[in-house]
Amino acid sequence: MIDETEIALCEPAPFLYHENGQIAVTDGSTVWLVIVTCEAIKATASPPEKTLRRLIRYAEFYRDLAAAAIVRGEDVDGKVWITEAAVIAANPQTLKMPNGLGGWLAQHGS
Repeated sequence: MIDETEIALCEPAPFLYHENGQIAVTDGSTVWLVIVTCEAIKATASPPEKTLRRLIRYAEFYRDLAAAAIVRGEDVDGKVWITEAAVIAANPQTLKMPNGLGGWLAQHGS
């Protein structure tokens, strides 16, 4: 059984593709594609916007939501969807800037 704490961000780096954001997570042996819907990205913080910067800033938050979904068996064909409802239920407004992403932002400039 997979433990949520074993799920980590991995390559490829977060990116936007059409309407959604995408990040990759792994437990060391399996890689899942996490699709963060446009609505979920906008619901994460105020003002509502869909940007790569926001996707990167909250990548660890989305990873945690994805890890919980994987543990519950909600992944399908190696993909996990993060929806607006999941973001709202997790109350992201209580979050501060996640640690560890400032360096990634500095390296990639976005």
